[in-house]
Amino acid sequence: MKKIVLILCAAVFFLPIIMTFGMSFADENTRPTMQNYADLLFNCFIFYPMFWNSVLYAVVITAVQLLVIVPCAFGFTQAKFRGKGALFVFYIILMMMPLQVTILPNYIGLRDIGLINTQWAIILPAIFSPFGVVVMRQYMQSTDNSIIEACRLETNSIIRIIVNTVIPQIKICIFAVILFVFADCWNMLEQPLLFLNDDNLRTLPVFLGSAGKYAGNVLFPAAVLFIIPILLLYNFFSDSLEKGLTFGDLT
Repeated sequence: MKKIVLILCAAVFFLPIIMTFGMSFADENTRPTMQNYADLLFNCFIFYPMFWNSVLYAVVITAVQLLVIVPCAFGFTQAKFRGKGALFVFYIILMMMPLQVTILPNYIGLRDIGLINTQWAIILPAIFSPFGVVVMRQYMQSTDNSIIEACRLETNSIIRIIVNTVIPQIKICIFAVILFVFADCWNMLEQPLLFLNDDNLRTLPVFLGSAGKYAGNVLFPAAVLFIIPILLLYNFFSDSLEKGLTFGDLT
């Protein structure tokens, strides 16, 4: 019975994807055609900068976030200072805040330092997202501290300790965080719409939202190309995702 329920749930989840894929090869009369992809790839050139902007933002933000997340999570698990618990609770509160709450303060800050309508307007605020820190800290709670203490006898370098003893123990969680952060950045819509004025700097979700103004039926083929990178990434990291989301207590 459980298998039947899971199969039905999976079917409901995949049905829109299957329909999107099928409609990308259909004309207005639902007859098979490749014209939709021809219209997108050969007649709608704004698609290319928006697609590669999405790749650039997602890759750069994910890479730089990891450089921030791992040391921050290490500090939460190993450092001893007053107010550490309260600070972590503050991180959790920030993580739970809706995006709409932070959009206006981010816009004002970016405007005041002259970064509106630049790529930094998308990259800079996203680097310091609290989600990855919370997830990584919870996973680090289960690391073997004896290995870390042994490494401390040989070196005082925090970087060497993290690289040699911490990262090998949390690789599964790192892969899971990469998938979540990349997917979140890949789906960004509000930030490019509000922080950027030039379509050549905007992302693929913005293109999907305005696909109706371009010639031809480009929405469904663009949606298929939008889905493929996430599906490939999920397929690559699926095992790590399942294992990496086993948290400890939020204490």
